[in-house]
Amino acid sequence: MRYLALARFRLLTLLRSSTPIFVICLIPCVFGSLALAMITESNFRLGPWELQPSCAVVAVIAWVMHGIFITFATISSGKVKSAHDDMTIGVKPDLMDTAPVSSAERFWGDALGTFGAMAIIHLCTLPLLATIAALDPLPTSAFVWIEAVILAAIFLGSASAAWQRRAPRTKFSATRGARNALVVAILMLLAFACTSRLVAFRDAFLTFIPYRVSRNGWADLMDTIEAPALLVLLLLLLYAGTMTYYYVSATRKRALEN
Repeated sequence: MRYLALARFRLLTLLRSSTPIFVICLIPCVFGSLALAMITESNFRLGPWELQPSCAVVAVIAWVMHGIFITFATISSGKVKSAHDDMTIGVKPDLMDTAPVSSAERFWGDALGTFGAMAIIHLCTLPLLATIAALDPLPTSAFVWIEAVILAAIFLGSASAAWQRRAPRTKFSATRGARNALVVAILMLLAFACTSRLVAFRDAFLTFIPYRVSRNGWADLMDTIEAPALLVLLLLLLYAGTMTYYYVSATRKRALEN
């Protein structure tokens, strides 16, 4: 159970310095809830068919932007100094490096602690997100799926943060998380390119997000995917492969924690 103690240590450490992260993740929630709450009943009576699509767009953008912000904040929480910084700046060793735990326990402890801290931050924003979902014409199931994707992204970002802390230091360690996120995004785009009509998917996506957030718009977007089962399989393999890479790379050799 040593990894649970490490997870608690990482959770408390991140929560003590997480105020900027909370403020950044709260911004889309505040603006989205205010935009929907300012619409009165008289506005709906004057033009309900025009307001409902706009409300759906605002709600989905607020949820998605919140998910993007908290995911990148999770990845950035594991940012370490480069080897050059260690030579020019006096860095005191972390006493946790002397703890009698294995690299695997350290990795999973860091990952679970980071996930717990970010889940608490996300939980604090849920009242505003629930308000957005309640004021939006879209079905609740749409936001349940968005929430599931956000939690999966936060867990993957937590593993990325643990990997950054444990992987060997290099000259470009400070940008390791951003570069890896870019590679994962490119591989995800390749998965969509291999399983869908790319031009039609692009046009349907660019129409869905800013103009046509609805069940019909989602159906049109899904119609552009020729092999949905293969797409799901490729995305699951990408997720599992990325997690495996983080674990193997982080446990191969210890590094000084940030």
